[in-house]
Amino acid sequence: MGMLARIPTEFEQRAERRRWFSREDAGRLLDWLEDNGHRFIGLDVAEKRDDGNWALLPDQLDLSRQTDNFEAVRMGRVFLNEYDGDGRMFEPVWQERSE
Repeated sequence: MGMLARIPTEFEQRAERRRWFSREDAGRLLDWLEDNGHRFIGLDVAEKRDDGNWALLPDQLDLSRQTDNFEAVRMGRVFLNEYDGDGRMFEPVWQERSE
């Protein structure tokens, strides 16, 4: 899954990987998505292994069929809380608001 809209610089600078974020920053990014009218469509989860490499986990949140963006963001927050843990990072996925 990829992102289409440019993310705020303050988030991008704190990302450990290019577009992967801690639970806290991913939650703030969800706020930004909602406030700016971008359609939130899912989250991928990665975990840092003991050898320093990252592994993409099979657990992901796919909301591509969800039509209510408020509900999608709410589900994203629940998912973040449930899947947060040591060495876990999240990649929010969205579609840019069309004007």
